[in-house]
Amino acid sequence: MKLGQLFKAAASAMIGVGKKEDLIKDFERSEKHSPWPYIIVGLGMTLFFIIVVFTAVKLALN
Repeated sequence: MKLGQLFKAAASAMIGVGKKEDLIKDFERSEKHSPWPYIIVGLGMTLFFIIVVFTAVKLALN
């Protein structure tokens, strides 16, 4: 599995866009290997998003 594919899958899932063919491929990859890389990348991207929002709000209030 390539790291770029993981980020692309997680990003498209976070914003709710993506092709059905890509979704099917992602599910097939996670069934063959493990869903953990998708989970880890998704959690990392979510944490990054929270930090960015928190920082933007903090800067806006100062």
